[in-house]
Amino acid sequence: MAFKTCAEINLDNLAHNYRAICRQTAPALVIPVVKADAYGHGSVQVAKCLVKKGCRFFVVAQFQEAMELRDSGIHQPILIFGRLQAHQMAEAVEADLHITLFGKDDLRLIKSATPKRPVHVHIKIDTGMGRVGLIPIMEPGFIDQVINSPFLIWEGLYTHFSTSEELDKTYTEQQLRKFNILLSSLKGSLPRRIIIHAANSGAILNHPASYFDAVRSGIILYGHYPSSDVPPTIALRQVMTFKTYISHLRLMPADHPISYGRRWKTSEQTKIAVIPVGYADGIRRQLSNMGEVLIRGKRYPMVGAVTMDQTMIHVGNHPVQEGDEVVIWGDSEQGSIQVLEVAEKIGAIPYELTCGVTKRVQRVYTP
Repeated sequence: MAFKTCAEINLDNLAHNYRAICRQTAPALVIPVVKADAYGHGSVQVAKCLVKKGCRFFVVAQFQEAMELRDSGIHQPILIFGRLQAHQMAEAVEADLHITLFGKDDLRLIKSATPKRPVHVHIKIDTGMGRVGLIPIMEPGFIDQVINSPFLIWEGLYTHFSTSEELDKTYTEQQLRKFNILLSSLKGSLPRRIIIHAANSGAILNHPASYFDAVRSGIILYGHYPSSDVPPTIALRQVMTFKTYISHLRLMPADHPISYGRRWKTSEQTKIAVIPVGYADGIRRQLSNMGEVLIRGKRYPMVGAVTMDQTMIHVGNHPVQEGDEVVIWGDSEQGSIQVLEVAEKIGAIPYELTCGVTKRVQRVYTP
């Protein structure tokens, strides 16, 4: 079989993870996070697969991500996490996108877009993340403005946790208490039932008290635990397998340096396999002399500096050949390399690795 470089996206594994998350968090609505091209997996293909499995709501980070889904035929509600700019608001309103409010400026922008029908909005509350969101004491009266607005449908209220994947639960519990205090203060004043949501992937695994009406499944949807500190309460399957092939097999003499900077050299005559992918494809340069790959079911080390287009693998005298499949991470008939394992070797997180697989690597969808 002739192998090629690709990121193989297993849609059966995606569906398995989605169903498992639904079971864990029921009766909460599961809202898949498909921002950043579905964490590198392909947002349109992922969303279409999940619609077939009954998904009713999606969330993205940016206006253009939402429009890509709309243009591809995704008609389900799409919430945008990020703040919209004036030049984006009219089109977002026209496309019936669901908009996050952070303060009074957002109300002004929506009103200036002269909506023809009421706009669905969610209010984001900053309970301690410190990135974006409404701090109610800093904008008194804002929530009343939303309640009384004739051009808004207040659909949801949410917050975001900053440490939900950590072993120490203290800060997440503090954030959750702040959020619950706000919810208690709003009881009786809401004009309609709204969707309360707080749990991200770490909280889905670690903080069941945060499920509320909906949960936002990000990295776990794609088969990865956000850290090794969270309990694996959901059996996940990796969705992406990043793989390539041996493009060149070289017999090298002893004491020969390999790659830029001479960071590694042979100790004896040995074979070095060259694979045609490097940091321009998504293999992090920090994996130099640290990473491993699977060839014929056996792990082999990356040696020397990872270069832009090629990476060297020390295969010794083992029986490998040019053209052999090489698994960089993911699940295959050869075995498995977990993205979390690779990420933790270099002080990264799984999100960085899957998002970092570049457009140069073709996505192949199975089944």
